[in-house]
Amino acid sequence: MYFTNIGNDFNIYTMKYLKRFNESVDKSNIEEIKQTIREILLPISDMGYEISVTDDVDFNGELTGIIIRVVSYTDTPLKMNDEVTDEFIRMKEYLESSGFNSVESIYVREGSNYRFEEDFNEFIILEEVILRNLLFVAKVN
Repeated sequence: MYFTNIGNDFNIYTMKYLKRFNESVDKSNIEEIKQTIREILLPISDMGYEISVTDDVDFNGELTGIIIRVVSYTDTPLKMNDEVTDEFIRMKEYLESSGFNSVESIYVREGSNYRFEEDFNEFIILEEVILRNLLFVAKVN
């Protein structure tokens, strides 16, 4: 823990928060981050899904985040269960610790053509849902 004294107020900062503040996403570490995401999602990959992790860039070619495709329309639909949920939570925690400040879930449920776009925290509470398409968009700003 670190203590700072500003005026008469003492502030306590844990290493967790200092680490988050100091780490940032840039082109020098993005490949390592993408590989780690693939490794975190290896149990889902072992279920027969090809995990795709690609750069998300703006019109100027600047990195704005990454896109993580878990299920595509040609795959067997993915059933959300505790094991799958745990892996997605690990992924999100890693992304946050690596400097990504938002993770959006985009998915299509089996039996529907409607595309849902939700914050990760809204998505992850789904229980026993079957997904035909699923990707995550992690943004750095």
